[in-house]
Amino acid sequence: MRPIPAPRRADATPMPEGDSHDWVTHPGPVQAARQTLVPCHARHARATLPKGMTLLDAVAQAVDAEGADGACAILDGLRLAQMHYVMPDGPADDAHAAWYSETHRTGGITLDRATASVGMKDGAWFLHTHAKWTEDAPAMGHLLNDHCTLAEECTVSLWLLTGARMAVATDPETNFPLFRPEPRPWQSAPNAALLTIRPHEDLRPALETACAGAGFADATIHGLGSLIGAGFTDAPPMRTPLSEVLLLDGCRIEDGICRALPLACVDPVGHLHAGDLARGQGPVLVTFEVLLVASPAQA
Repeated sequence: MRPIPAPRRADATPMPEGDSHDWVTHPGPVQAARQTLVPCHARHARATLPKGMTLLDAVAQAVDAEGADGACAILDGLRLAQMHYVMPDGPADDAHAAWYSETHRTGGITLDRATASVGMKDGAWFLHTHAKWTEDAPAMGHLLNDHCTLAEECTVSLWLLTGARMAVATDPETNFPLFRPEPRPWQSAPNAALLTIRPHEDLRPALETACAGAGFADATIHGLGSLIGAGFTDAPPMRTPLSEVLLLDGCRIEDGICRALPLACVDPVGHLHAGDLARGQGPVLVTFEVLLVASPAQA
C-alpha cells in the first residue's frame, strides 16, 4: 500500500469545548427536518458473489435477482483482488465542509468488516460502502465500488428491503450528493425502517428518536456515516472533526434506549478509533445512513 499523504487538515488539533458547529459549518441552508425515516420490510438472505466481478456489479446483481427495492449488505470476509478507496480529508475549496483524500490502491485484501447501503443513482444501482481490513496494520476507508474486484467467490449477508430504498440526490445543506430514503410501493407490514441523519445531530439519541418514530421498542442497527469527533465509554476519544465511520456488531435499541453503539472510525491520517459511542459525543459530520430492524417479537 502506498504511504498515506498528509491531509489538508491535520488531526492533531484537539476538539474544542462546546458545540460541533464551532468546528464544522456546511455551506448551504440548514434543513428543518434533521432526519428522514421511511418504514419498510426487511428480509435477511445470503447471496454468493462471483469471482472477478466488481463489487458494485456483484452486489447489484444479487439484490436485483431477489427483486428487492434496495438492501443493506454486510460484506465481512469478502476478499478483493483489487481495491480502490479514499479516506476523509479537509475541503479543497469553500463548496464543502469536508472532502475525500486522493485514491489509494491495494490488493489481496480480506474485509474484516464492511457495510454497504445499496440504492439507486441516476437510475442505476449504487453502493455506499465503508470497510475495515488489515494489511500491514488495521486500516479503514470508503470503497470505490466500481474499482474493487472480487478475488474469489464469497457468500455475504443481505438485508433485502421492500417498501423503501436509498436514492442519491444533491443535498442543499452539505452540497454533497447523498443517499436519502424514499418510499416504494409495498404491501407487507413494516418490520424495519430506513433512516438518514443530518449534520450535527448526536447519533445515539437520534437513533432512539427514529426508533420511537418507527414504532419499535427494540431493534438492531446497521449502518455507516461520518462524525465530528467521537467520545467513547470504553476507549480514548477521536479528536479529529473529520472521519468515516462504520457501525460494528451489537448496535441495538432495547426498550427505546440505545444500549450499545460500537463503531469504528478512521481519521485523515489513517488512525483508527473504536469503541461504544458515548451519548452527547457523536455529532454527525455529513450524513449517517441506518437500517433499523425490529426485534422478531415486533415484526
